[in-house]
Amino acid sequence: MAFIPSPIIYNILSKLPVKSLARFKSLNKLYCSFINDPHFINAHFKNHSVVHGDLCLILSWIEHQNLNNTTKIHFFTIKDNEHAMIEYSMPVSFDTYHILPSCNGLICFYGLHGSVHVCNPTTKTIVNLPNIDDDLQRFQSCGFGFDGINGTYKVIKFFDPHKIEIFTMVNGSWNKIRYTYSPCFGFQHHQPPVFANGFFYWFSISPSIVSFDIGKETFETISLPQSALNKDKYKLYLVELKGELCMVDLDFEDKKRVDIWIFKSNEEHWVKLGTIVHRSEPIDTTRPVGIKANKKEILLHGFIKGLGHLSCYNMETGKFRPINIKGFTSHYFHVSQHVETLFQVGD
Repeated sequence: MAFIPSPIIYNILSKLPVKSLARFKSLNKLYCSFINDPHFINAHFKNHSVVHGDLCLILSWIEHQNLNNTTKIHFFTIKDNEHAMIEYSMPVSFDTYHILPSCNGLICFYGLHGSVHVCNPTTKTIVNLPNIDDDLQRFQSCGFGFDGINGTYKVIKFFDPHKIEIFTMVNGSWNKIRYTYSPCFGFQHHQPPVFANGFFYWFSISPSIVSFDIGKETFETISLPQSALNKDKYKLYLVELKGELCMVDLDFEDKKRVDIWIFKSNEEHWVKLGTIVHRSEPIDTTRPVGIKANKKEILLHGFIKGLGHLSCYNMETGKFRPINIKGFTSHYFHVSQHVETLFQVGD
C-alpha cells in the first residue's frame, strides 16, 4: 500500500461529510485522532460552511404523544433536491417547546417548564442543560450562540426582573455566570433573543435594540432605523440572515408588504436590504429564515392562504417560488439554514 502523507489525509478528510467521517473513525487511529481534534473540527466546519451553506436546511417538527405522556422532536434536512431526510428523532419530557435556529451545526430548544437541551442532529448527540441552584424558577426566554473568541457555545437564559444566566459549554460541562442588568436593557418577551456575528440581540423596553457581546459579556444599545421609530414594536421582528442581524418590518396596513433591514455592525448603521410584496395575499405571518449567498433570493417560512410552507422570493424579479418538500407532510414546523458539524455535545 502506497504511503500517503498526513497533510494530504487531513485535507481529504476535511472535505468529507460528517456521516462519512463517523465511519472513517473506526478504520485506524490516525483517522480517529484527526477527526476528534478540535482544530480539525473547526476547519471542517468552516470548509463546509463555504461549500454547503446555501444548500442545507434543517426542519424541526414537534410531536406530542399523549398516550405515554412524552414529546418527540424530529429533525429533517433538506438539500438541493428538496427531499426531506430524517436525521434524528428523540423523546423528551412532555412539554411545549421552542426550537431556536441552528447555530454552527447545533440546535438548542427549551420547554415551557424550564428544561433546556442542546443537540447535534448529524452526530445524534444531545445534552440537557443542568438545573443549578434555583434554575427551576421559570425563565422568560432563552438564546443560543457561539463564542468565537473563546471557541465555545453559550446559552443565555432571561429571568424577571432584569436577570440573566449564561451557561458556557466547557469540556462537556456547563459553567454558569449570573448578571443583574440595568432596566434600560430590559428584555421584551415577544420573541427570543437573536444571535448574529458574536452578539445576542433583543428589543428593549425603550424603542431600541440591546446587543450583548457573547465573548466580552458587555451590553450596548442600537437605535432602530429612522422609519421604524414610530412603528408598533410587536410588528417588528429580528432575524439572523447569513450571519448578520436583520430587522423585519411587518407594520403595514394591507399586510402584503415586508421591509427587511440589515445592521452593518462595523459602520453601526442600518441598510435596507429590500421589500417583499405579495400582490394578492397577506404575508404578515411570514418570516425570512435564510438568504442566498448572492442576496438575490430570500427563503420565507410562514402561512400564505392558510397553509404553512416554504418559498423563495427573488428580490430582483419580485416573484415567489414555492419549495415543494418531498417526504414531509406537516404544515407546522421550524426551519433554519444549517451546516453539519462534528462537534459532540454529549457522550
